[in-house]
Amino acid sequence: MVRKIPEKIPREWASMPDMQGAWIILQPIAADLQLLQSGHFVSGTYCNVKVKGTIEGTLIKEGEDIVFTGKWSDQLGRGSFSVLIDKTGHNREKDEVGRTFFHGKWKHSQSQIWDGEFVGEKR
Repeated sequence: MVRKIPEKIPREWASMPDMQGAWIILQPIAADLQLLQSGHFVSGTYCNVKVKGTIEGTLIKEGEDIVFTGKWSDQLGRGSFSVLIDKTGHNREKDEVGRTFFHGKWKHSQSQIWDGEFVGEKR
């Protein structure tokens, strides 16, 4: 699916999440994730004791949802991801409301099948 990337952030994106900063990848691997954000473009690095990689993508507004979609790459491979940004925690436990999560899917570049779940939490 090809998505049109806006040249500037539309006015209605005033509530766009702040992705910049320290995150934790919870699935498919446990890793630290550091993101930089410039408008709707996001890039960063992730690492743990076994893996060091990069991630980059774009924030896209789809209805009421904001989706972060892009590419990942590390020494184990490379591929795509698409995650929903959840600022409210409405899908989480009551004590987690107000925290920022992402959850979605990832796949290897040589696969047509989404291989697994991609989950993270902002520190």
